[in-house]
Formats: sequence, structure tokens, C-alpha cells
Amino acid sequence: MQITEEQRQRAEANRLAALEKRKAYIINQQQQPPPSPPQNPWRLFKCRKLSPKPSSSKTTTNPPLFNRVNPDLDTHLPQTFRVRLEICSPDSFSITPEAVKGFPYPGEEKCLNTLKSRLSNAMESRYTQINGGGRACVYNIRDYDVVLTCLKNCKGIEIEKIPFTTLNIIQRLSKSFDAGRWEPCRPEHFTDEKVDEFIRMLPRKLLDALLPFQLDGLRFGLRRGGRCLIADEMGLGKTLQAIAIAGCFINEGPILVVCPAILRFSWAEELERWMPFCLPSEIHLVFGHRNNPMHLTRCPKVVVISYTMLHHLRKTMLEQEWALMIVDESHHVRCSKNKSEANEIKAVLDVAEKVKRIVLLSGTPSLSRL
Repeated sequence: MQITEEQRQRAEANRLAALEKRKAYIINQQQQPPPSPPQNPWRLFKCRKLSPKPSSSKTTTNPPLFNRVNPDLDTHLPQTFRVRLEICSPDSFSITPEAVKGFPYPGEEKCLNTLKSRLSNAMESRYTQINGGGRACVYNIRDYDVVLTCLKNCKGIEIEKIPFTTLNIIQRLSKSFDAGRWEPCRPEHFTDEKVDEFIRMLPRKLLDALLPFQLDGLRFGLRRGGRCLIADEMGLGKTLQAIAIAGCFINEGPILVVCPAILRFSWAEELERWMPFCLPSEIHLVFGHRNNPMHLTRCPKVVVISYTMLHHLRKTMLEQEWALMIVDESHHVRCSKNKSEANEIKAVLDVAEKVKRIVLLSGTPSLSRL
């Protein structure tokens, strides 16, 4: 399409006008000062370089302001410590200060002084030596609630309390300790008069063989209704004490003795020796399934069985009502990763749950590992 002469002249005039406007804008911009760039308040600035100081022979390094690796150097953290409450005797408990991970430890002396000042409302404490050479505050068990209340009101002190069940038992037994004589605190416990009556029922041969500390162990078990742990060292007569306790309740029903397999004959010999009223035919040893006492026409007075056979005969052992159960080497009754041991332990616990009177014997401390 061809344009006319008039259209060409109009387009040229528009082009020249646009050029004039552009030229005027450029001249105007050149005459004005350039505007300063906008300031950014968040812009980062480089730190000014410090002039190097002359090096000295001794270079001093300032410690960091915050040191989380070693909390003892961190003055911003509050001083905190933990107190562990433990039973240390039938009538007292101890308070041992310990460090708390992640917080500076004030030190044993300062912790003990803090406890002494904070617990001024309780009975005056006395210091005692503990394992590791440290010290602990000791208070009467009667003041446990007062001491615990004071500790809870103190800031900067963490508390590791005594388990409730343990504390409940100790508080009940402490009444007898304070009174200086035995006072039954549970329904299955017996008075001293009843204990003397039980002891008079035992054969004279057995009573004459008991040493004074063994007689104390016999009284200890009878006072608690035949439920006790005898933890004398090897050779001090744990078996004799257990047989004496069992002899007091043999008229109530059969006795079950659980022991390692190698000790079954030893138990049979000791029972025949110290229980003259119990005939050898009334002491039954279990060696296998064919010796299951349930196959007998009459249940014997004493059944001696190993841990393994108790597991295999668990069902029939649970069906029988036992007057008393003796568990020799009872430290084997513990948490174990061995599957066979776990089954044997469970069998012992299942039977023990149904027995009213249980005597545990052990002279070997053993840790329970999960």
C-alpha cells in the first residue's frame, strides 16, 4: 500500500517532535545533580580492620563468653545439684548431693552447708561416710516428710526420692525399731509370743544345733510369717535356718524346695538330718517327668525340684497348694536375656505368687541386667 505525500510529511513531523522531546529530557537530566542511592538499614558492613599489635612473647587468649562444653566456666548458668535419698538403716535415711549434667556443681561442702541451712526445721543431721569418700546428711526416718517438703521448696535442687513401696515398709518396721521390741505391722506377721510357740514345736536336736545368730534368723523369718530373704555368706547355715522355718509350718501342707539340680541330694540329706518327724519316703526328689509328684497317690511332705524341672512341670506345680516354698540360690531369679533362664524364672515367680510363705536363700549378690 502506497502512502500519500501528506501522510509522509505528517510522520516525519512526528519523528522530529519525538527527537526534540528526547533531547530536552537528556539536557534536563544533565543539569540536575544525580540522586543519592537509597540507604538500606539492613545492609551488612565490614568490620574495620584493626592495626596489628606488636607480638609479645606471651600470648593471652581470652576465654569465650559462652562455654557450653564446660558448664563450670559458664557463669550465666545457675548452680544446681541433685540430692539422692536412700535408706541407710532401719530408722534413718541419707541425703547425698550429686552433680547435675549440664550445670555447674557448687561442690560437696557448699551443697552440704546448703542442705543443713535449708533443712533447719527437720531434726539435726549428722554426716556419714559413703562409698567413694564422699559425705551425706543423715536424718531420722520419722522426719522424711518434713525433709522432703523442705527440699521441694528449695530452688536449684533436684530430688531423687525413695520409692514409695520401700519407704512404706521401712516406716512400718521402724516403729518396732524405735519401740525396742517387735510389733507386727502386717496381717501375716506373728507376735513374739506366737514365734516362741512355733520354736517350741521344733525338735530339740535342731534347736541345739542353731547358733545365736541362726536363732535370730529363725525369729526374723517367723515374725514375718515365713516370708524372708536369708542372705548370709556361704557356710553360715542358711539351709539350716530355712529348714527350721519350714519345720514350723510343715503341718499346714507340703513344702516345696527349688534349688539347682546339683543340690537336690544335699537338700534331701539335710532334710532327713534335721527333720526326724519327716520320713525319707516323705521327701520326694524330682529328676524328670516320671517323678511328677502328682502321679503319687499321696503328696509327700517335702518336694525337692530343680529350676529346669519346675519349668517343665509348671502346670502341675501350680495345681498343688504349698504351705511354704524355699528358693535356694535365689539370685538366679533375675532378669536374663537367656530365653531358657527366663522361662525358668517365670515358672518360679508363677508358683511363688500362689504360695503364702516364701524363704529365699542367697549368698551371692547378682545384678539384674535387662
